[in-house]
Amino acid sequence: MSHSLKQPLPTVMTTEEVAELLRCSVTTVQRYVFSHQLAAIHIGRQRRFRADDVLDFVASRPTTVRCNNRPNRRRPTNPSLSARR
Repeated sequence: MSHSLKQPLPTVMTTEEVAELLRCSVTTVQRYVFSHQLAAIHIGRQRRFRADDVLDFVASRPTTVRCNNRPNRRRPTNPSLSARR
């Protein structure tokens, strides 16, 4: 089941659906639940997620911005080391 931004999310999702939506593994979703970063509803032995909780989780995540004027952090190559190989 794949979702685009144009399709409405289901009201309640399974762990697998959340993992697909977030493009991560099921284990990662479970880790978010165990660390109390992502709210889940327990129904018997199964876990369900409200769409609003998943969207709030995504909104709360920090964003990274790449800029082109950062210095290159790679170590300079050492010509003496490459000559030995």
